[in-house]
Amino acid sequence: MRPAEGVAVSAVGKDPQWRVAERLAERHARAVLNRTDVRASDPDAPSGVDVEGSSFVGSVERRRGPVDRPTVERLHAAAAGRTAAVYSRSGYTKTAVLWADEHHVALFGYTDSGYVAPLNRAARDVVQRAELDAEQRVRTATELISRSATQARLDAERADRERHAAALRAEEEVQRASTRRQIERDRRETVLGRTVVLLLAMRLDVEALPSTVRRLTETTVVTAVADEARRLSPTEVAPAVALVRALFHDAAATLEVLTPDHRRDSANYRVGVRLLGRGLDALDAAGGVGGTGHVTPDDVERHLRDADRCWRALVGELVKAVPTPSPVLPAPHRPILTTR
Repeated sequence: MRPAEGVAVSAVGKDPQWRVAERLAERHARAVLNRTDVRASDPDAPSGVDVEGSSFVGSVERRRGPVDRPTVERLHAAAAGRTAAVYSRSGYTKTAVLWADEHHVALFGYTDSGYVAPLNRAARDVVQRAELDAEQRVRTATELISRSATQARLDAERADRERHAAALRAEEEVQRASTRRQIERDRRETVLGRTVVLLLAMRLDVEALPSTVRRLTETTVVTAVADEARRLSPTEVAPAVALVRALFHDAAATLEVLTPDHRRDSANYRVGVRLLGRGLDALDAAGGVGGTGHVTPDDVERHLRDADRCWRALVGELVKAVPTPSPVLPAPHRPILTTR
């Protein structure tokens, strides 16, 4: 481990070529043996240790003769359980090789051109373990990258599906809102037309309004249609629903005529309007208006039952809305004055 006599040495007691050899050993330990924390030793390092790390110590020999057994023994003692490796430019004695194999000290040979090769079984084992460890790390890293890439792809696909689903939901919501506005507009126009017809009938017949109320309160059509809902064929559902819807429209027009403007905020009117809306919604659901897909007989019956319940309550509100006739008081009797 000492420079040859007559060779200029550096400030730390080693000639420049020795420092080059130490850097070669450091690179070999880091790159080939996977000891990535190996560094050139400090000047105060134990004798015989030129490069070291947490699990590795190495000695670099530039002597002209082969490295002997005592040199290998000293490095083995300095290793203190760590992997020990000797780098020699001039080979090793036979006893050094035998002792190194027995005590698992790796012996490497190197050239000034930077070539390093294992020269005993322990060195080959260290290189092989390093290669296997490197392969395992590569496989682990590859699997991790593959899993990350797969997860990233799955996340991207899920995000695309969620964006597509959100766009479809937004489109469906816009369509439902548009359909709802059209339904409400059609209802208002229909009720307005029925209201005008009722007002014209009242001009021609003073009993038109009372007779309409009686007709609506006495009809059994809504209940009959609900009772027969399960037995209705698909072609009979639409006419039956249309018949009941016409009665609801007549009831809406009657409620409008019965309720003057100053009573539009009354509980009777608000309840009546709410029942009309719920009943017409149930009829639309039974007839498949504004929906998608086939309406099952069970659903038709359920919706018509809902409409019947709304109708019964609505009739009660119509009766409440009919103004109570004022009692007709007889004219006061005036005594007949007689003259004598």
